Amino acid sequence: MTQNSRRTPASPRPAAFASLAVVGTGLIGGSFAKAAGSRKLFAEVVGLDRDPKRAAAALALGLVDRVAQAVPAQADAVLLATPADQVAPWVCELVDHPGVLFDAGGVKAPIIKAVRKRRRQLPPRFVPCHPIAGSERSGPAAADCDLFAGANVILTPEPETDPAAVDAVNSWWRAVGATPESMSAADHDDILAVTSHLPHLLAFAYLEQVAPRHLSHAGPGFRDFTRIGAGNPELWAAVLRLNRAPLLAALQSAKKSMQRLEDALAEESADSLAAMIAAAADKRRSLNHA
Repeated sequence: MTQNSRRTPASPRPAAFASLAVVGTGLIGGSFAKAAGSRKLFAEVVGLDRDPKRAAAALALGLVDRVAQAVPAQADAVLLATPADQVAPWVCELVDHPGVLFDAGGVKAPIIKAVRKRRRQLPPRFVPCHPIAGSERSGPAAADCDLFAGANVILTPEPETDPAAVDAVNSWWRAVGATPESMSAADHDDILAVTSHLPHLLAFAYLEQVAPRHLSHAGPGFRDFTRIGAGNPELWAAVLRLNRAPLLAALQSAKKSMQRLEDALAEESADSLAAMIAAAADKRRSLNHA
């Protein structure tokens, strides 16, 4: 966590609100809808999706109470659970909506910049968010009521963001089991470039050179390393493209590490290889105590 980040203190579960609209009924949107419904946070959960089949599936699975073609004007809350490059257009479209808008995009500064470019400032009732939770699975069938249990959710409010809207969004995330914290959008994007976006990029690159003949001999290590390589292509292409500057910086750092490993391997330097592996192993084990 950076110095200017702050963890939001826990508070009691909020009383039920009238209506939640979920735009995008895939893994994240569907999971939030399912969690909110099971905890009765809202009297009604409405689903919207540009794919009618996915919206119908969300309804059939009981993730939403009904499907709509537009965000209801009376919705108290609107979750934008679309691919990251679709969030800004939705925020601009809903700029006059009276409800609290919040998103789940994996990148924050480019979304905020895009909204400001079109609207000059953020709608005060829009709270940029990113739940650090997910799966390689996608679609309504992947929805998990406990997906956010124990997960961190990063909020990146701006100076014009209404504090009451931030408080409401904090309460909703806490109610589904998550722990919210706030930081700047730039800090979020720099951190996630290293902890999320780069690992996905490496998995995609690695899988590109895997041939069918390798798969019959793949063990647990292969499955662990490549699991995230099965992520949603539309979602991840949007995130990687939008966060390209921090991600390119993280990639350059990773290339230097790879070069050091390559040099040690080429020189048959057992000591250098062992030292780098030991340093990596110590860092990985430290996660168990974080």
